[in-house]
Amino acid sequence: MRAAAGVAFASALAVGCLAAGCTNDPSYFPGPAALEVDGQGTEAKQTLSLFFRPPTPSEETARQNLSSQLGYEVPWLREDRLHLELRYTITNLGDSEASFLLNIDAASEFARYDEDAVAAAFVAADMDAPSPRGLFQVRPPAQALAPGQVLQGAVLEDDLREMELDLDAMGRWMAPNFPAVLLYRSDAGGAQTAATNAVEYATTPPNLIRPALWEITPRFNATQPMRCDFLVRVRDDEDRLWENGDAQFMPTPTTYTPTIVKM
Repeated sequence: MRAAAGVAFASALAVGCLAAGCTNDPSYFPGPAALEVDGQGTEAKQTLSLFFRPPTPSEETARQNLSSQLGYEVPWLREDRLHLELRYTITNLGDSEASFLLNIDAASEFARYDEDAVAAAFVAADMDAPSPRGLFQVRPPAQALAPGQVLQGAVLEDDLREMELDLDAMGRWMAPNFPAVLLYRSDAGGAQTAATNAVEYATTPPNLIRPALWEITPRFNATQPMRCDFLVRVRDDEDRLWENGDAQFMPTPTTYTPTIVKM
């Protein structure tokens, strides 16, 4: 029933998109199961891997040539040519008002961000992990959800692109202060934010071709029994999505571990 609910949600979104005349024929990937919590503090999480095809021999040759030209590894799945959006529906199953927490972890073909791995690194260094730890944190509504209330929302393409930028800065280019990378948007205004970003992204090459996200992991918790259904919408500019019968692109990203310096 949970998977069916996700499929129904995806179908409804697809019909609405067609009616609105959307371009680029988006594809929808429902979550493997609903995230359901009992309100007692135990988190629920699910990892959704998106299906892409591997490069053809000629495409791989072109990618390697471009990598040699630019001096760094060019991804097969590029964030400027794949556009992702996560949509969610949260239902309060409890008998009183409640709040929730929805964080998003993710992986590209090069790097994976996992809250648990980050927390473990701080535990190993005998330090408290800074907050927030998620690659992205969904802003909860100002008002708690009433019993039976349903809330729908989305993590938009610009937000997913920010996740791609942050993950690449931390995972591939080892930005020195990972909490600052997570807290400040790369396109935010203000002198202090601009100065922070200049430091955190200084190690990345100019005009960098960044990898798109390949794997999405929502992490959900709430103060009452709640359920979170989710799906990911993909717009694919270059026919990278997998089709039945084709081989699948199966990268092995490295899990990001922050560099921790005791003061």
